[in-house]
Amino acid sequence: MSPSLGSINQNLLMTSDFFLVPTTADFLSVMAIDSLSRILPKWCAWTRMASANPILKEATYPFPEFRLKFLGTIVQNYRIMNGKETKAFQTWIEKIENTVTNKLKPILEKNNLLLPNQVYSEQSINCSFTITKIPSSNSLIALSQKHATPVYAPTPEQLNQQGILAEINKKQQEEFKTIFSDLADKIIALSSSYAVSP
Repeated sequence: MSPSLGSINQNLLMTSDFFLVPTTADFLSVMAIDSLSRILPKWCAWTRMASANPILKEATYPFPEFRLKFLGTIVQNYRIMNGKETKAFQTWIEKIENTVTNKLKPILEKNNLLLPNQVYSEQSINCSFTITKIPSSNSLIALSQKHATPVYAPTPEQLNQQGILAEINKKQQEEFKTIFSDLADKIIALSSSYAVSP
């Protein structure tokens, strides 16, 4: 979805089963979470009214039952130095997590958009709801786009690199494969746990 708060995105989000909030470690993501916290109650109220409306229930394309649940956030595209986020990016990551915890979480709770706490804790997701952090992929993203592959999948022939650069990129690819595999496992577990619960 685009970052717009228009009616198309309202419909797409409110008729979904689950949603994630992707972020980058910057001011705009903090503002976006703040905006989402303000608009969600209005959208939820409208959706509950629409899903209870007999005319919309019996329409050719009936309005679905409202069952949206929040899976979490993804923080992406930040720089790593010596195995940790750089200070500037770490500051924004903390601001994003604080905004989610202090502004978004109460709105999600009030509107019944959260999964049971145990479902999150089983996936090691804390009260900031950060599912994963995906660092900047530097030149790998351009090379993966050129060859139409996931960032962790270009072959050594496609990368066409030698020496230390080839070693660095191979290590990065392995890290990204682990990150994305873990992310997929968490999303499957979160959505499956809820789908099979009463």
